[in-house]
Amino acid sequence: MYNYQAPRKRHRGRKLVIWVVILLALLVGLDFGAKSFAESQAATELQKQGFPNKPSVSIAGFPFLTQVITRHFQEITIGSADIPAGPVTITRMRVVADNVHLNSSFNAGTAGPLHGTIFISLGALGNALSVAGPLASFLGGGSQGLRIVSVGSNQVKGSLSLAGGIVSWSATWQVVTSGSNQIELRLVSSDGLPAGVKSAASNIKLPLSALPAGLRLTGGLNSSANGITAQVFANSLSFGG
Repeated sequence: MYNYQAPRKRHRGRKLVIWVVILLALLVGLDFGAKSFAESQAATELQKQGFPNKPSVSIAGFPFLTQVITRHFQEITIGSADIPAGPVTITRMRVVADNVHLNSSFNAGTAGPLHGTIFISLGALGNALSVAGPLASFLGGGSQGLRIVSVGSNQVKGSLSLAGGIVSWSATWQVVTSGSNQIELRLVSSDGLPAGVKSAASNIKLPLSALPAGLRLTGGLNSSANGITAQVFANSLSFGG
C-alpha cells in the first residue's frame, strides 16, 4: 500500500527546519545587536578613565548573551590613539582587560589584570624632544629640522641640520624604561653636539605622567622603523558607579 502521509510529514519537517533556522538567525542577530550596544556603553564608561577620546571596545566570546546573564566577560580589548601623556603623545594603544565583572545594575564593575602595548611614533618622540628636556632651548622650542630614526632594537638617532648645513649634529640614544612610568634616553654617541648640550642630553627623561586606566610601563622597549613599542600593565580597574 502507498503511504499518502509521507509527503505531508516531509513538508512539516521542512517547515520545522526553516523555522528553526529563522529562530537561530534572530537569536544570532539579537546577540550581535546586544554586543554592539554593550561595546558602545563600555567605551563611554572607559573614556572616563583618562582616555581623551571614546576608545574602541571589542568584547570577546560567543554567545554574548550568556556572558550578560552571568555578568562576567572573560576578555575585552580596548584601543585608542593620540593620547597625551606628559611631554609625549602616545600614537596608539591596545590593551586587553581580563575578567570583567559587572554589578547587578550593569552600571559599574571591575576588571583585571590589564595588559597590552603602547606605540610612540618617531615623529611624536621628536616633538617631545623639541619641547621638553635639554634640547628644547637648543632647538628653539620647535622640531623643524630635527629628524629621528631607529638604528637598533632599542636605539634611536636624532640629527639636525640648519642654515644649509652650517649647524649640524647627531646623537644616538638607547631608549629604556626608567621607574614605573618614564622613558629614558641614554646617550650612546654624538657628533657635533655642543658641549653644554651634550652633558644635559646624556640622560633625557620623558615621563608618561598621564597613562589612562591606571596603566604603567612594564618590561623593556623595542624600536622599529616607525617608532617605539612598550608594554603596559595594571593589576585592576574599577569603573562606573
